[in-house]
Amino acid sequence: MVVTLTGCAHLYKTQIHDVVYLTDDQFDKNSDLNGDLQVISVGGKEYVLNAGHYKNLKAIRSKVIPLTDKRMQFALVDSDLHTVLLLSRNGTNYVAMSFNFLNLFGDDEDSLAAAMSHQYAHIVIGDDADVQDSREINYFLTKEIVSTGVSLFATAAGGYGAGAAIDQAKRIQDGKIEDQVNPMAIDWLTKAGYTPCGYLKMKNVMEKNSAVSSALTYLFTHPGIDDRVKLSNDYLKANNMQCGCIESIANSNLVKKSGSIQK
Repeated sequence: MVVTLTGCAHLYKTQIHDVVYLTDDQFDKNSDLNGDLQVISVGGKEYVLNAGHYKNLKAIRSKVIPLTDKRMQFALVDSDLHTVLLLSRNGTNYVAMSFNFLNLFGDDEDSLAAAMSHQYAHIVIGDDADVQDSREINYFLTKEIVSTGVSLFATAAGGYGAGAAIDQAKRIQDGKIEDQVNPMAIDWLTKAGYTPCGYLKMKNVMEKNSAVSSALTYLFTHPGIDDRVKLSNDYLKANNMQCGCIESIANSNLVKKSGSIQK
């Protein structure tokens, strides 16, 4: 039942077909890697991590992790969506991204650092994968029970109103978490030598592609992108910086670089 509820609460997780959990050894022992990195998923499937994407992930991992005392582990997911999320495995939290997301943003280190730092900040404040899953399940259960109860003993309109009120309460709760995470992530990525321009680039890609690529619409469901853009612009203005061309990232029709190995 919990699996079913988790699927309802986390629709994007039902779109995950396979997962590759990257290990410390794959980063530590491949420091001189000149080519692509071949990896095996939990499902036993072979995938390839493009050398450029690998290099950027390795750089972000080495620059951001020293800023806190929390581990940053990465995972790659085979998903229909362009998604970034947290996964938990054997008590370890992983900052995960889909190959679709990686192929779209993986060549731009600022964008990749922005996405990774944001998820990493969730882990550091204690809002990790297990906490998020528990919160989503509780939200789903509460909404279903309250909405159904009001509908049965009052009116359908009352049930709808009760559900809407719970949705609003969740948005407020999520907003408070994002208010804590957003400035922390920007502080880390700038201290690590990156710029917050990645958030502006992601927003630009989302706006240009969401109408024609339903897979990109998920990125709009995660709260706070507009707030992150505002904080980024505030930082850039305060430090007399400019992002240059935020439209430099290609659209979603690009040729795959990282992903499954076709046989």
